[in-house]
Amino acid sequence: MKFRPFYRVIVPVGAVLLGLGGCVSVPEGVDTGSVVPPPRVEVTRNQAWRDAESVAALDPARLTVIGAGASMRPIYGENTVLVLQKIPYESLTAGMNVAYRSDRGGLVLHRLIALDAGGWRAGGLNNETEDRGRVTPHNLLGIVYAAFANDAVE
Repeated sequence: MKFRPFYRVIVPVGAVLLGLGGCVSVPEGVDTGSVVPPPRVEVTRNQAWRDAESVAALDPARLTVIGAGASMRPIYGENTVLVLQKIPYESLTAGMNVAYRSDRGGLVLHRLIALDAGGWRAGGLNNETEDRGRVTPHNLLGIVYAAFANDAVE
């Protein structure tokens, strides 16, 4: 999943616009059949953004972004408002949904698969292959702390 800007998004590490390339697949053995999409609610994207901003404001290590792309469906669809939480790299565990900067400079949100010598392998739930790069202490932006569905989610 990529992010796209939404009026007052501030990303301390740079650009908030993420490309649609670099998608990942679900590794063998991961059961995505039990993944349930978030409930659809009758809130506008603007209201979801305000709610997310309220949650993010409770901790300076949080950031609000808008998801774009289909790599994390059915969990996060296009226009899902996400709150990211910065955490220490050492606290990561398999199965966490993380935001990181790819080798090409784009921001990506995918699920951690396994740790190896190069860092964490990650991939989108809706992709057929893993990400090419690894999640490392240098490119980790944070984990998904909260997600807000809204009437614009596709």
